[in-house]
Amino acid sequence: MKTQKAVDEFLRSRQSRNLSPITITWYRDKLKLFARAYPQLPKKPGPIEEHLATINGEPETRHAQFRALRAFYTFASQRYDLRDPMTKVDPPRCPKKIMATLEPGEMMRLLASSSSSLRDNTLVTLLIDTGIRTSEAAGLRKQDIKTSTVMVNGKTGEREIPISEETRRLLLALITDKDEYIFNGHKGPLGRHGIYRIVKRCMEKAGIYGPKLGAHRLRHAFGKGYLVNGGDLRSLQQIMGHANITTTERYAALTLDDTIKKHHQFSPLRLA
Repeated sequence: MKTQKAVDEFLRSRQSRNLSPITITWYRDKLKLFARAYPQLPKKPGPIEEHLATINGEPETRHAQFRALRAFYTFASQRYDLRDPMTKVDPPRCPKKIMATLEPGEMMRLLASSSSSLRDNTLVTLLIDTGIRTSEAAGLRKQDIKTSTVMVNGKTGEREIPISEETRRLLLALITDKDEYIFNGHKGPLGRHGIYRIVKRCMEKAGIYGPKLGAHRLRHAFGKGYLVNGGDLRSLQQIMGHANITTTERYAALTLDDTIKKHHQFSPLRLA
């Protein structure tokens, strides 16, 4: 069987499941390399392991290739009645990185640093309030703003997430008759890169430095803050649009320092 034909059918199956265009593009880019290297679909683990060994760059890059191939072969084994060779391929080792977040004081400074621009302040407020992805913020349209929620289209499809009244007021104030999308620049709707640059600029203006300046750091800060303030994993999973709760559970690990502080404060031994 031609590998490219199987890849094309896999991508169509992802589209039929309403996965986001960004996710479809991610799969296409990863599997394009594999189809080019192996025009005939490999049915044994050897060629797959050889292909993974050729992937250069960060460990995360090789692990991403592995995940794409795992999803592809799960589909192919069911569609074409094949044995799944990925069951015999060990995932590449990928060292865990500490997620960069923001402290409450940093978030307050960030909000203050963006206050001179309605668009930038609305964007920062929305990201802190909801933890949505950059692409989801870029895709927000006028009709997506509801009474107490917004509709976003993310990696796992469309979902409705709650927003604070303050965030809703800012979003409504940003709406114009001529623009379909909420966040716009001089040449039309802002894309992911435009939003990244705005958030990065606001962070630098607020004196926030370190790794991963940008909207994804706000997403991590939201996930941690939600749990620290008493939220539960299941509702956080729903809000953040995680397909698997194991992804959401990473945020629970970020709250360990806060748990230690609370233990020192509220331990029965201390209060006895």
